[in-house]
Amino acid sequence: MAITIAVANQKGGCGKTTACMNLAGGLAQAGYKVLVVDADPQGSAMKWRNMSEESRLPFQLVAMATASIHRELPSIIRNASYEVVLIDCPPGGASKGDSTTRSAMLASDVVLLPVRPSPLDYQAAETIVPLLSEIALVKPGLRAYVLVNARTVNNLGKEAREVAMAMFRTGDVKIEVFSSELSHLTAFTESPATGRTVLDYAPGSKAAEQVLQLTNEVIACLSQNVAA
Repeated sequence: MAITIAVANQKGGCGKTTACMNLAGGLAQAGYKVLVVDADPQGSAMKWRNMSEESRLPFQLVAMATASIHRELPSIIRNASYEVVLIDCPPGGASKGDSTTRSAMLASDVVLLPVRPSPLDYQAAETIVPLLSEIALVKPGLRAYVLVNARTVNNLGKEAREVAMAMFRTGDVKIEVFSSELSHLTAFTESPATGRTVLDYAPGSKAAEQVLQLTNEVIACLSQNVAA
């Protein structure tokens, strides 16, 4: 059975789609058969794929901006050979009206929380913790990880991660902070317009190196889930 990862955050503009698409590219390059589910009504992931007539992405992509992901996705996975499914969630996951993110989390084994390294962004992202705790009551094995995303040269990586660890402490669900991070780099901004991930758009770049580091950390996480 495929391992499903919901990429979610209460706040828009935190780089969910950037993290989701590039991680999918990294996992595909590592040999995994990957499906990305675009659950955001804005369709950012689908727009990324549609920047070229023929898909330049090394993974499959479907649109499913619905509150029934947890009911629809299992049948798709059963009838295919996907090993990892990434769900690009809409912003606003902590609001009671956002049943799409709740449904995506119910369908998932892991939740990835991309967060920009600023106090306001941390506080906004922290509001999704009650939803994680709620889902963990139904799925006690749920794991959650914070990814420091779009860090600028003015944000020290160690300091940003330490603040994130302090902000996302909860006894209801295990939330860890990845040691890898994504920086504010030109390749991350330019690659979507070409319909490619940074691994294909700018191989060997600092951005590609960061995606590979994140991919390796996620693969280690996937191994833990399989063992569990």
